[in-house]
Amino acid sequence: MAKTNNKKQGKKPKKGGSLLGSIFKWAFRSVMAMLTFVLCLILIASAFSDYINPTIWVLPSFLGIAFGVILVLALVWFLVLLLFRRWHSLLVLLATLAIVSIPAWRYCPLHFKGGPEPLTQTDEGEEIKVDTLRVFSFNTNIMGQTHLSRIKEHIPVIDIVRKSGADIVCLQEYGFTLKPGGHTEQELRGELKDLYPYYDFMPNDQRKALGIAVFSKHPIRKAIRIDKRKKGYFSAMYYQLDVRGRTMGLVNMHLRSNMIDPKDRILYDEMIEKFEPDSLDRIRTGMMRALAQAYRLRSTESAMLRQVLLDQHPDDMPLLICGDMNDTPISYCYQSLRQVGLYDTWQETGVGPGITYRAHHFWFRIDHLLHSKHFRALHSRVRKDVKLSDHYPVEATFQILPQ
Repeated sequence: MAKTNNKKQGKKPKKGGSLLGSIFKWAFRSVMAMLTFVLCLILIASAFSDYINPTIWVLPSFLGIAFGVILVLALVWFLVLLLFRRWHSLLVLLATLAIVSIPAWRYCPLHFKGGPEPLTQTDEGEEIKVDTLRVFSFNTNIMGQTHLSRIKEHIPVIDIVRKSGADIVCLQEYGFTLKPGGHTEQELRGELKDLYPYYDFMPNDQRKALGIAVFSKHPIRKAIRIDKRKKGYFSAMYYQLDVRGRTMGLVNMHLRSNMIDPKDRILYDEMIEKFEPDSLDRIRTGMMRALAQAYRLRSTESAMLRQVLLDQHPDDMPLLICGDMNDTPISYCYQSLRQVGLYDTWQETGVGPGITYRAHHFWFRIDHLLHSKHFRALHSRVRKDVKLSDHYPVEATFQILPQ
């Protein structure tokens, strides 16, 4: 019996090994808890960075542009905590994900079944006639970088527009040549006039043959330039169109680009492909300064746009805003425009992040279609099959709700 009892008791563990093991476990748990806490703070700061005007403090804008990466890191860390059964840290991270769920859905909606069905009757049971409007928006990157001076060279962008089936087409970085015998404004206008009899063009600040353009199947009754400065202005126009007897507002815009120097773009590409420590300092002094300046300028531009809408656009009139905002859904510029009572078409109907810009290892949704409560977004998509530009076209179908 004595031998049996000795076997059951076994050998006692060494005190030194037990102490070291306890210290290691405590350190491991403390590090995981600290990393979870820091990650949660950064995620919350990034998700709500769009409420801070970059003219006051620009740092949150950089957190906003990194929101997608931070969100992915948080989801990966969630799996790590689950694997190691760190339940307290897991609950903290879950609470944080719940707090940022609305910005996360705005950034990456998941409408796997598509957009909503058209409304066919009112709350009182009255039948509604379904009246739809199709919109197409595209930053063409100077018409797909074709040689506009060569009249024999075909321009695929024109074919894309013709096949879009859109009622309204908003183009940014729309270009032509001023030289006779090439693809002049009159020549390009003529190629689309049979489908789109109504047209307007606004040149940008630097080149008379490059700017934003609207092609419409519906009459343009009013056209107002948003920024009326003689120099340094940004490209944006406010229109009032007659759509089957109903007046609606339209904004076509191309807000200030990020103004990153080509050398910095190349440096960023090289850093992504092959990281070198000294690249970070060069990126900070070049690219980061350009981005900071662009954030501040776009905040001013969005304020000007909002003021024109307050002055010129009646509250009871439908409104669409199309174009290249050069800012993501987690940005002050985007948020300030949404606050005038607009809805994001992609957020209501899309699946995934909806990347519209795809160059130099940058992948962001910066081309947007926003609409007022007078529309019901039924469908939208990013035309990733069109690879003529550094942007993808975006298109959407709306139901125009009864007055």
